[in-house]
Amino acid sequence: MKKIWMIIFLAGAFAVIKPAAALDPATMTAAAPKALELAAIWSPHTIKTLQSCGTGMMNIGKSAFSIFLLPVGILQCTLGLPFGMFSDGVDNCVKGGIAPFELTYQVILLPIRIFSLGTVH
Repeated sequence: MKKIWMIIFLAGAFAVIKPAAALDPATMTAAAPKALELAAIWSPHTIKTLQSCGTGMMNIGKSAFSIFLLPVGILQCTLGLPFGMFSDGVDNCVKGGIAPFELTYQVILLPIRIFSLGTVH
């Protein structure tokens, strides 16, 4: 039974493989000036998009890290109460409670940052 499944798997794997395709050098030479022109036009938009995506990824990381403020805040509210950490604990509980919603917002905003060509800051 294992051999049958292995044969089916290998047949499927080899059926997906495409033959190699090559480009004609004349086509590449003819398309190069237009490609350079398009690269000059689109490079500022590409840079803005990469900057916006970097900002978005940084915000996602901050939001993901902020989720851990909830258990820290609970510990500060309970065990840190005799040491005067109650107000800091409440602040951390609030920040940790908001963090999953902020993380969801930032994750949803990331594709918008990509497709808006860097107009979302």
